[in-house]
Amino acid sequence: MCRQSLRHARPRNLAAFISASTDAFYGLRVLLLGLLWLSACRNPRYGGEALFPPPSIQTDTLYPENPQQVFLTAPDTKNASFTFVGQAVDTLVGRWEAGWATQFALGGTNIRFYAEELVAVDSVVLDIFLASSYGNITVPLQWRVFRLTQPLSASQTYPSQTTYASDGVNLVLPHRDTLAFQSFRVGSYRIPLDTALGRFILTLPTTALTNEQTFQAAFYGLYITAEPFSSGSAGAIYTIFPRSPGTALRIYYREKIRNQVLPQRYEFFISDSCTWAYRLVRTTITPPALRDELQQNPTLWQQKVLVAGGEPVGFSFQLQGWERLARKPILAATLYWDTDSLSEKAYSPFYPRPNSLALYADTTGEVAGASWGLSDFSGMRTFWNLTQPVQEIALGRRRVPERFYVWLPARAYTLQRWVAAASSSSRRPYLVVISASP
Repeated sequence: MCRQSLRHARPRNLAAFISASTDAFYGLRVLLLGLLWLSACRNPRYGGEALFPPPSIQTDTLYPENPQQVFLTAPDTKNASFTFVGQAVDTLVGRWEAGWATQFALGGTNIRFYAEELVAVDSVVLDIFLASSYGNITVPLQWRVFRLTQPLSASQTYPSQTTYASDGVNLVLPHRDTLAFQSFRVGSYRIPLDTALGRFILTLPTTALTNEQTFQAAFYGLYITAEPFSSGSAGAIYTIFPRSPGTALRIYYREKIRNQVLPQRYEFFISDSCTWAYRLVRTTITPPALRDELQQNPTLWQQKVLVAGGEPVGFSFQLQGWERLARKPILAATLYWDTDSLSEKAYSPFYPRPNSLALYADTTGEVAGASWGLSDFSGMRTFWNLTQPVQEIALGRRRVPERFYVWLPARAYTLQRWVAAASSSSRRPYLVVISASP
């Protein structure tokens, strides 16, 4: 019985042994293949690289060529979002002088300022909301306010060099006419005016107070400027927000009603019924400002180009070599542009560089559909992320621009400027395109 049992047990043990050996060999084979697979990977953290290797990375560099300065004509300033007053000297651009002409709204129809008798005009105040400054704000300027002697017209254009006729009589009270800051603060600032202006307005005939048109035909408005106390001084240009509630002409007066004297106040704001415009004139200085040098000598454009606001100045350039990017998946595209090294000293807290620049394709206008975006600054270098438009060009979904244009954002409402190194400079600009090759 024992021998027979042993004969029957041997095959069973042998089969179990063979099965166990097979399983062990399979596990060893899987382990060896796993080790071989990991050893073949470029990075063990990404095991799929051995079986599915990543595409190779390729870098192409395109260089801006044929830079050209673009000088625009003076813009129309009628009902501009912001206006200017003051005087400043900019070594890169020249001397700026600015003033502002505006109408005021009556604020109703058939207005009566007093019921029975006007007793007295106590004060007249012109409140102006200052939004920003550019230049040396510590140099005192003198507020000067005049009555316009010619009406402003809603149907007329007012280029920035327009001259506005006034009576030449400064309405600002003496010793209360200084505009200066140690540290500029945005806000509304009061200019006390001669009470004769208030009496003139409050005693207008009733026919002049029928509506906005009759009022503005009787009172043309004011011309406001700020000039240095000392001729030749370099002050600052201040930006005004006309439609702010903090900008208004306010008259404080007293009237008699039933033998009682009561204080009153009337406010004239600037509304859509008004016309306003500013004067912003640039003149040359000695030695000549860079803007004038660039305008007179185009050979300088290969070394440096200027972007400036006010009387807008920008530059254009071309990019060649787009055929190298055809059908490639674009991973990143960045245009780098350095500041001209010789102009770095021209930037200061009073004359800061801009925060960004606008890039457009094939147009000198600020057209949203032609925009390639705004740049960022890192120190004195600016750069644009152009990944999306470059990818569209590579895939044939966007036409290759003939020329690119660089401007300041809102170029008519800022006096900031920036000097860029051009194609022949040691700081040559370049577009870096990183693409993948499957």
